Amino acid sequence: MKYLELKDAQQSAFNNFDGIFFAFDNKQFDEGLAKLGASKLDIIQCSAGMFLLKSREAALDTLLETSNKEMKEALKDESFLQDALTYELCNHEYCITGNTRDALAALKLTSEEIPGHVMKASRIAASKDF
Repeated sequence: MKYLELKDAQQSAFNNFDGIFFAFDNKQFDEGLAKLGASKLDIIQCSAGMFLLKSREAALDTLLETSNKEMKEALKDESFLQDALTYELCNHEYCITGNTRDALAALKLTSEEIPGHVMKASRIAASKDF
């Protein structure tokens, strides 16, 4: 599996998770409550405008933990790692900034955790792909 495939699958699982909504004003908040058939007492506010049914908190924690474990395990494969690093370098405009910091942060890795030849190949690919 390629990095973007895993990332998309994990995003889809989150997007389809039952019991959350996002609201940035009162109208969206009321619509979210109605969609879930919930009251203000049934939910908790997470972050970035996200609200979650209290009864689904453990299930969301499990989903996020599973996603993190899947990604961490997949990143142990050198080919997957290079694909992931190249993607994130492009995504964070490495060809303009010359900086790997944001790409590494997106992968929750440090430069010391990346084999030198993988870093070099990803930097070259990211410079060409943009």
